[in-house]
Amino acid sequence: MHKKFALAIMMFTFLTPIAHAEYPTDVIVLDKAGIAKLTDDQLIDTYENALVEIDASRSFHATSGFSPKEYKDFKALLKFRLLLLVEIHSRNLEIPQF
Repeated sequence: MHKKFALAIMMFTFLTPIAHAEYPTDVIVLDKAGIAKLTDDQLIDTYENALVEIDASRSFHATSGFSPKEYKDFKALLKFRLLLLVEIHSRNLEIPQF
């Protein structure tokens, strides 16, 4: 019985290397005092980065198919989309619907 358990653990470890990969994050979690010290631009940028990180992480866990480079590229694309939405909103434009 112990051999089967050990074999199962070894198979899981070797067959799922992506689960053990480290994915880069640009977000530094600050406490309340650290947040209060941010300038307006830094606050918005930090919020956007956190939003992108959360969305990228959710997408990663749903697909489990990203390499670290693909994950970083995906986060950059999410950030680009967010910045486009912010600019569209600031110009009082409507977002194209499909």
